[in-house]
Amino acid sequence: MRKAILTLMFTCIFCLTTIAPGFAAGAAIPAAEKIANMETVLYGAPKEGSLLDRMDTIESEVYGVVTSDAILDRIDNMYEYLNGSEDSTEASFATRLNVVEWRFSESMSGGPAANRIGEVEKLLDGAVQTGSLATRLENLLVLASYDGGVVPVETAVLPKDSVIKVEFTEELGNRLNKEGDEVNFRVADNLYVNDVLVLPKGATGKGKVKKVVQPGIFGKDGRVDIEFSYVYAVDGSKIPVVLGDLAEQQAKTIAGAAGASIGGMVILGPVGVVGGAFVKGSSVVIPVGSITFVQTAEDTPIQGVIYQD
Repeated sequence: MRKAILTLMFTCIFCLTTIAPGFAAGAAIPAAEKIANMETVLYGAPKEGSLLDRMDTIESEVYGVVTSDAILDRIDNMYEYLNGSEDSTEASFATRLNVVEWRFSESMSGGPAANRIGEVEKLLDGAVQTGSLATRLENLLVLASYDGGVVPVETAVLPKDSVIKVEFTEELGNRLNKEGDEVNFRVADNLYVNDVLVLPKGATGKGKVKKVVQPGIFGKDGRVDIEFSYVYAVDGSKIPVVLGDLAEQQAKTIAGAAGASIGGMVILGPVGVVGGAFVKGSSVVIPVGSITFVQTAEDTPIQGVIYQD
């Protein structure tokens, strides 16, 4: 009966109220949307059920206990803990998890946080550990040489037109893809703003296939045009990226005669592959591990990690 009354009260409040914005938000975010976001961070997708039950589950798994605060405060506190806030001087859960992966494997895999913590534990201890996600993550940070699990952070602005080296994580080609297909890639080198790490090597990025042209008569080659969208920063925020003149020039400078021009990009092949290997007959193939460059589309504030040996 008590839970039914609380659920009814929460529903009424939710209909009239929204929660204060999170770190990357520009407007108030509804409570239901915040819970869906937190579930996506933790499990990979939103869950079903009443909002009260879902919040109980989130707190139980993250904190190990269900708090007794007002429901809207609980949602707001957990959302800020997981995603961070613009004026926070402490690393968010997302930042700390990304740092753990980067310190041990120089990668940021993305995906459900619960699975990622388990994978690092298996890498270090051979088995997934038990306990709250917060405690398990803190233990991993200590192993990563962060005293007390504290990650030193500082807000830095990654300037517009910063050039980023990226590599493709899947094979692409005019025979393999169609317009609208998702394109996955990752950052190939660490990127700092002064001594603040904002983009770790291995950070993932997303794009899409903008256009596919099949081979034609008179020896016309196939073509794959890619539109890059964003890369994930160390704090989990999205950094908009584009193919621009600076990125193209950097690729041309490094590629020399070994690069291949594909869909407006200059592509460098993976180790052992020269530019000519990108064209097979009249079809175009971009092998896994191929390198190109993109550049940031706008100035982007990031909760970066202060470099330490």
